[in-house]
Amino acid sequence: MEGKYTGTRYVHSEAEIEARVWYEATKSKTYKQEEKNFTGNSEKRYSIKLNNFQINLYKSLPKFEKYDTINERKKLKIFSDFYLPIELGIDEYQETTSIEKEYTYEELKNMLVKELEEELSVEIKDKPTPINKQINVKEIDGGIEVQLIYEILENIGEEKKININAE
Repeated sequence: MEGKYTGTRYVHSEAEIEARVWYEATKSKTYKQEEKNFTGNSEKRYSIKLNNFQINLYKSLPKFEKYDTINERKKLKIFSDFYLPIELGIDEYQETTSIEKEYTYEELKNMLVKELEEELSVEIKDKPTPINKQINVKEIDGGIEVQLIYEILENIGEEKKININAE
């Protein structure tokens, strides 16, 4: 008669498991692009808000034809953490101009590759160094589309305890 084993069996093993993982990003732009430049001219406008009632301390919109607006709101507080229902608003209008710029194929390709490398570097910041980098460029209507692919050799093994009970 054969006996039945009722104890616990433990297995110990080690392995390095690596996988090839690809990270990719794609971006496209046209050869002609409109770039925004700040002229350095700006105006500030102030307002006070009491609950839902706002008092503007200015009469008109800014004198600029094209501008960007930066809104800043500050609540009035007394003591360390007690805020009154009063808010000071500061609106800064910065004048801009638009310049149309036309890029060459190489300039546009280099610009897109640089932007994609910055995007992917954030995604793979905790990963090993890429072992392969592939750049695919495709002509599109009035521009190009660039695809950047990083190939990374990652350790995907995980350490875990396995308990095998025989019945």
